[in-house]
Amino acid sequence: MKFGIRPVALGLIAAFGQTSALPADEALAPILVTAARAPLLLEHATGETVVISEREIEARQPSRLTDILVNTSGLFVATGKGMLQTTPGLALRGMPSDRRSLVLVDGIAMTDGYSGSVLLGGIPPESVKQAEILFGPMSSLYGGNAMGGVINFVTRMPKGPEFGFDIGYGDAVDQGKAPANVRKTFIHAGSLLANGLAFRITANRASTDGYRSEWVTGNRPAGSRGGIPTTTELGAPTVLLGQKGDNTWEEQSASVKVEQHLGGDSRWRAGWLLQEYGYAYDRPETYLHSNATGAPVYTSAFAGGDSDYRRQIVHAGYESAFGIGHLNFLLSHSAVQTNSFIIATAGATAVGGPGRLNDSPSDSTSVDSYWNATLGAHDLTIGYAFRQDRADARDYTLSNWADPDSRTGLYSRAKGKMNLNAAYLQDNWSLTPNLTVQGGLRYDHWENSGGLSIDPSGRYPHEKRRESAWSPKIGASLRLSERLTLRTSAGQAFHAPTVYDLYRSSSLSTYNISANPALKPETVTAWEVGVDWQPWTGGEIRSTYFHNEITDLIYLGPRQPGPGGKDVRLRINAGKAESSGLTFGITHRFDADNQVFANLTYTDSEMLENQASPTSVGKQLTLLPRKQASLGFDSRRGAWQLAASGRYASKQFSDDSNADKATGVYKAYDAYFVVDARLAYRFSRQLTASLAVGNLFDRDYFSYYAAPGRAWFASLSYNH
Repeated sequence: MKFGIRPVALGLIAAFGQTSALPADEALAPILVTAARAPLLLEHATGETVVISEREIEARQPSRLTDILVNTSGLFVATGKGMLQTTPGLALRGMPSDRRSLVLVDGIAMTDGYSGSVLLGGIPPESVKQAEILFGPMSSLYGGNAMGGVINFVTRMPKGPEFGFDIGYGDAVDQGKAPANVRKTFIHAGSLLANGLAFRITANRASTDGYRSEWVTGNRPAGSRGGIPTTTELGAPTVLLGQKGDNTWEEQSASVKVEQHLGGDSRWRAGWLLQEYGYAYDRPETYLHSNATGAPVYTSAFAGGDSDYRRQIVHAGYESAFGIGHLNFLLSHSAVQTNSFIIATAGATAVGGPGRLNDSPSDSTSVDSYWNATLGAHDLTIGYAFRQDRADARDYTLSNWADPDSRTGLYSRAKGKMNLNAAYLQDNWSLTPNLTVQGGLRYDHWENSGGLSIDPSGRYPHEKRRESAWSPKIGASLRLSERLTLRTSAGQAFHAPTVYDLYRSSSLSTYNISANPALKPETVTAWEVGVDWQPWTGGEIRSTYFHNEITDLIYLGPRQPGPGGKDVRLRINAGKAESSGLTFGITHRFDADNQVFANLTYTDSEMLENQASPTSVGKQLTLLPRKQASLGFDSRRGAWQLAASGRYASKQFSDDSNADKATGVYKAYDAYFVVDARLAYRFSRQLTASLAVGNLFDRDYFSYYAAPGRAWFASLSYNH
């Protein structure tokens, strides 16, 4: 494949692309980065900042929000089960886990109030007109959850009357290797009225019959035969007993977004978003048979319970001139009404028996207000933020795991509340027309209260805790010429432990996880240097070296013997860790409709100190690939559009001692190179048909689960 892709790609570009270079005097519209609080020109950013345009998003035809980001250097998106993946699996420039990076939609945080996870299922990517990625610690503006950076998805608003829909159907090329019978429908309508009032309404629904993404491994039950010898991710011998049923998925969402310009710089906005999704399992497949009768044999490991998620977010904002500056106010409330999943427990069978239902409802209320003013050479931002998170997670015992209504009692509970108050200040100082210096400082004070843990061993109330943090940041951007910019920045950020970290213990198939009410916030001190260069007309090269020093990293400790013969891992603050690396990207735009790109990311991460788990010292941090690369093109010629991209990630580890070196087995995180392609034809300005193929060369690999194989998706889009 290495030798086949290059001539194919170059040939397609030649066939579809316009080979003329961009005119030297072509004026590109300035790009504003709204996630920087005050409107910031991309060319003045002191840290590495990437903006993905509406045209690029359209070329990729993403099936989920994170698909918009997959070809970005310095950013890793775990494959998982593709569209069935409940969490995004993000890692920004050496900072593992989406919980350490802040994800916004129109400036509203998507983190939940329970685990701090980013849950994006059900939000249609068709609504997004621009994605902004601010790399590096952003706690000086955003506080916790912004250690690795900030991602902001900006959604569309109409410029006149609009109505449209997207409908599509797809399937696996080889049945059982990718989501089957994928159905999608997206509808939108809106208008811009004469009084400046704009509104947009959307509805989205998608479903799939899924595929067999989860294996069942373990010892062969007594009195049975069959199974396929394999290994665990740690390399130990085991037996593949069969597979769970097709992992079905269904999602839906609805949104209303309203805003009105009142004249001058004044504007108000409001909105509502509903997210709903869930998964289930079809009939499992066993490779085992009874020695006595030859009948199929199923164990409780074949059981697959349902999961459901429902969240509503409402927001209201106002901005206006205030004194010599501009005032911005945003209030939002997020209510996770259901976040449940079901597991089978000891004594269960593949079709029923004892189980537990876990539900983790939570809610978050946020207030963010800031004032921005241009004072001569200074662009000053002063702000105040408040956030309250509340969560109450409960485990219920079930007499029949296949029936969520068969509750028999409360098994465990974890609840708590966090209040955060913060003040921040940032100044962009234009020392000269070509030199911008940025300085920022934020103070956060938070309080955890109402902590309570209940499990079969007893009831444990937890004391109130208070913590605070200062988050400074400094940076500079120097334009040596119209084509060459140097930039550097340094800062410190933190991430506070969540209700989940502090109070919630959980049970996995191989070990239990124990909560730790004494956890401290984790912090990172980071710096970077970079260059943005346009060495020829239409060409752009961007490169950044980054370094992160992480203290008190929240981690899972080593396995220790626990009750009932099952190991226990305690959540700990793991001393010190560091990550550093280099990103390099090159893009050539033949014209506004044709471009090629390639990028590389190298991340060297290492645990430096961890007394609780000495075997992790000197090892690579978990769920961080050392090497990444992407390459691709998108091209338009007349009514046709063609886009293709390939992405590579080296092996990742889930074990802190990096003992999970096995490849091609369930629960491993394999290296992979996959290629996606899309062909579209525009019948008119309103009507477009397209065909997309994912994993074009049908690469087999595991990203814990069996990753999706080759699949196609055809769609019809109408916009008026």
